[in-house]
Amino acid sequence: MRFIGSFKRRIIMVILSSFPAAVGLPAQAQKPPAGTNPAQGSQAIRVRVGLVQTDVTVVDRKGNFVPDIRMDQFELRVDGKAQPISFMELVSAGSPHDEQLWVKTGTKPAAPLAPPEAKTSNPGRTLLFFVDDWHMAEDNVMRSRSALKTTIDASVGPRDLVALAAASGQLGLVHELTNNKAAVLKTLEKLNYVSPGVQDLAYPPMTEAQALEIERNDWDMITYFVQGMTGQPFVRTNQGWQLRSGGGFSSAREANEAERTTRRRATELAQLSTGIGQRTISALRGFLQAAEGLPGRKTVFFLSDGFVLQLQKSDIGQRIWDLTTAAARAGIVIYTLDSRGLVVGLPDAKTKRGPDITGAVAHVGVNEVTAGQDALNALAADTGGRFLKNTNALNAALTTALSEMSRYYLLGWYIEPEKLQPGKFSTIKASVKGRSDLTVRVRQGSLDLSQLVAKDAK
Repeated sequence: MRFIGSFKRRIIMVILSSFPAAVGLPAQAQKPPAGTNPAQGSQAIRVRVGLVQTDVTVVDRKGNFVPDIRMDQFELRVDGKAQPISFMELVSAGSPHDEQLWVKTGTKPAAPLAPPEAKTSNPGRTLLFFVDDWHMAEDNVMRSRSALKTTIDASVGPRDLVALAAASGQLGLVHELTNNKAAVLKTLEKLNYVSPGVQDLAYPPMTEAQALEIERNDWDMITYFVQGMTGQPFVRTNQGWQLRSGGGFSSAREANEAERTTRRRATELAQLSTGIGQRTISALRGFLQAAEGLPGRKTVFFLSDGFVLQLQKSDIGQRIWDLTTAAARAGIVIYTLDSRGLVVGLPDAKTKRGPDITGAVAHVGVNEVTAGQDALNALAADTGGRFLKNTNALNAALTTALSEMSRYYLLGWYIEPEKLQPGKFSTIKASVKGRSDLTVRVRQGSLDLSQLVAKDAK
């Protein structure tokens, strides 16, 4: 059995989107002017050139990997400027189960291209499975556990390193990477339902998305809660709250009190939502640190019911940006999966609710699906992964993602010296020339390249 701890194996390297290296090249020596002492007042001039490797995935319109792209077909742009590609490698990693899937879909990797155009390698994979049990209903925890068991049992190969964690910490606080599949499956058995997440027990019950709309001063949503709490058909006018059939001062006072209570509930719910969301992101960040120092592409599978980003209440948006930036530097790709399966956004028969005269609940119900998925979208898109949603077959989605991330192209290129200025951010885009029918997935966002270059040993 082979274990690699988070602090036991550290490799200093230049990294951008995967596992770069650094090369220090001395400038050509210049002859000093006559009559001068080279030993006095002279300084060694060095030009730093950083060699980086960016992993990209090329798929067709059906989402199938395209294995026969030549190096001269790729176009790489850094800050909009064409960047010469120095070498290319086709990486195909996976278990025999993945090989069978590739054959069935007709996308089995082609034979290696003739050198020096490219080479093909088959390394093991670094796979990290993270369950956001802070934001997961009980039945979805059970479905996720079953899907993970099936996927790990069928698709994890002997060369793969695997780690498993939960946001609540119920699976342990020390995250070890191991190639012992039995140990991983035994840990998975401990995964159980731990928390209802953000839940409002008052009537009518308020959701995170509804609280967000109330914080934004949505009067239709506020009216819905005022009507539900008072049991009367109040409407909001320029003169204040009024009953549809008329009413006096006492009626308006009752509505004003209901409005204050509604706003207070929304604030408390938003604060609770923010706290749980921050704990999830912090737990994920700690989990990723276990794999940051390992070479090669690392893939995280993040399973969650989703959660609303209360951006007006906290810095959670900045925390997600910091996390995805660190992931990109370490060559970590995040695939997110909505563990709820197929969702439509409308309240079901089990949900207690008041009369929806304004249609506010139905309107926000549709938006509630997308609001809860914003964090999952950001984590995937900004690291070059993919957000998988609206499927009740979680194990099939996981297997598809595993097969997809196991094949990619590694493009090698050099950083220009002027790109190494601290605080200077760069963007990377890749495409296949003349093939608008193909999609090239590469990490989004901007990176400070000066942070990616290993320092000279002193």
